[in-house]
Amino acid sequence: MSNRTFQLRLHSRHTPPERQTTNLVVDYRNEQGIWEPQQLNLTLPGFRLYLISLLLCQHFYLVANALERQIPLHAVEADVVVTTSHDWIVTAVEGEFRIQLDPSASPQQHQLVDGGVIASILERMKLCPVSRNLPAGAEKRIDLTVLA
Repeated sequence: MSNRTFQLRLHSRHTPPERQTTNLVVDYRNEQGIWEPQQLNLTLPGFRLYLISLLLCQHFYLVANALERQIPLHAVEADVVVTTSHDWIVTAVEGEFRIQLDPSASPQQHQLVDGGVIASILERMKLCPVSRNLPAGAEKRIDLTVLA
């Protein structure tokens, strides 16, 4: 039997002054390669709920840490690919998170975001309880970049 691959993507907006998450959309790529918006409910397959919780936990930690550092967050995009063994054990998680800063924020606010801040947020994202409970042998790679 072969490995299984699951793909999810996320988009969210963060409007001033609070910059809390609004317009959060999570899509799942089905077996036919079509992206389907996900509405969380009890009819979703349990493993898909698990994958969505992994994505949402990472997103929550990214946003919380950006707010804590007063980063002028405008939008977040993410793509996550999860690979499992044939018996559904997670073997790899690859995530790419991209943030867009508020174009109307001051240059001083934009300067709050440097390589050290991004590295710090990325390290704190790894503390997400769902990520921490992945199998010990699972490969984990999460990247965070700032869109121009």
